[in-house]
Amino acid sequence: MAFGVAIVVGAIDSVRSFPLDLFPLLGGFLIGSAWFAFGLYGGLPLVDTVREWCPAAAPNEVNDMHRQGLLVMRQRRWIMWASVPCALAVAVVLIPVLIRADQPGLIVLILGVPLALINFRYFLSRCPRCGYGFFARSTSRAATINLKKACGHCGLPLYAYKDHND
Repeated sequence: MAFGVAIVVGAIDSVRSFPLDLFPLLGGFLIGSAWFAFGLYGGLPLVDTVREWCPAAAPNEVNDMHRQGLLVMRQRRWIMWASVPCALAVAVVLIPVLIRADQPGLIVLILGVPLALINFRYFLSRCPRCGYGFFARSTSRAATINLKKACGHCGLPLYAYKDHND
């Protein structure tokens, strides 16, 4: 948390520079507040895939709630992949405008932050069966992300929403 506060204080101090550059100010606030939240929360926040999650009755059971959660993850993956070409199209329009305004670094904030949020929403999804991070390597909130086709904890396959044989 202290690291995040120090970054925000540094961002506020950057206002004294001349000419005023918005990139260090906005970037410092975003990064500092993210580090503060990371310390306050205790690690990476997981994003729910189903509203009223409850543990499975059997360890290998795949019911309708699990299928619904996997469909939510599938939608998030499609949004993640579709956001990249959209961001590139917006970048083609914004880069010349921001260069003329002498603020080329803002393109990173304008496009990078939404892309990061969209990607992390997918990669930090909770497993609909076990409740831990689907792509996390361990049950810790500070776990690293590992892109796999199945949950690293309970083994629920990403494509189990297609199976209707309970």
